[in-house]
Amino acid sequence: MLGKIRSNTKSALIKIAKVLSILPLSANQFTFTAVILSGVAAYFLANEKYIFGVLFVVLASLIDLLDGSFAYVKNQKSPFGNYFDAIIDKVVEVIIYFGLAFNYPILAFICLATTMLVSYAKPRVALVIETDNHDWPAIGERGDRLCLLVLGLIIAEFVHIDCIYTYNFDIVQISLCIIAVVTFIGFIQRIFYAKKLIKKAQEEGKLLSYLKLK
Repeated sequence: MLGKIRSNTKSALIKIAKVLSILPLSANQFTFTAVILSGVAAYFLANEKYIFGVLFVVLASLIDLLDGSFAYVKNQKSPFGNYFDAIIDKVVEVIIYFGLAFNYPILAFICLATTMLVSYAKPRVALVIETDNHDWPAIGERGDRLCLLVLGLIIAEFVHIDCIYTYNFDIVQISLCIIAVVTFIGFIQRIFYAKKLIKKAQEEGKLLSYLKLK
């Protein structure tokens, strides 16, 4: 999702990156600022200050949107930068769920677990066949998860729902459940898509050499 936003708003992101390029930061340092912002977000989430938590979650996400353009403007794009960006994305999510774990330990763990599963399902296929980082048909990608989380936190901050029997709906709890279910479905989708890619590669004799049958 974030990748699609990047491609659709590339010129705008370049313009913003040119303004930000006055910052005395390297491209990788700029990417790392998302970790700091997510740490602040986690603090507010742990203390149930959701509107501030949302603010810093969004800021951390904006860094992810802009870091590629920032590297381009600084003429610092590199293979390691591409790798580092992906690693920082995962670190940011771990920190955000860590903040939520103070109040929702089980659900935060489940969300983090499904996030790691759906993330691993895609690169693991590269140990079986040669593949690239094209868009896979799966729901529950990082952008989807962040949007669901941000929406849930905003609702939790401003809306309080009571029903009969005086039971209070916990919007954050419901949001985390939705994230976990959607992400797990995406994980299953990726397994089936990987099976399709592997079967095609096997038929074409394009499995990696150490897996080819003798």
